[in-house]
Amino acid sequence: MQPEDATFSQCVFHIVAAIPPGKVTTYGEVARLAGSPRAARQVGGVLRRLPEGSTLPWHRVINRHGQISQQGEDFQRQRQALLAEGIIFGPHSTVDFELYGWHW
Repeated sequence: MQPEDATFSQCVFHIVAAIPPGKVTTYGEVARLAGSPRAARQVGGVLRRLPEGSTLPWHRVINRHGQISQQGEDFQRQRQALLAEGIIFGPHSTVDFELYGWHW
């Protein structure tokens, strides 16, 4: 499956929609589950293009280091959404995958 395919985007939407509140996963894990394990950046692109007001829980996808990849206002918005779900950030603003990680 090519990351540019509309089916890739649909897979990303389906996977991200399945992440339960209070859990996170990585861009790479979403890419792997969508059938393109080397397409982590494309997952980020798909999520960046979500329409305003989307209810997809995009905020539950973080980088492989357990950190938010967004910057500025988007960083704060994602951090606040995760905090509201009970996710606690550790040193260096990292999320503990042992406690909060989700796997399909």
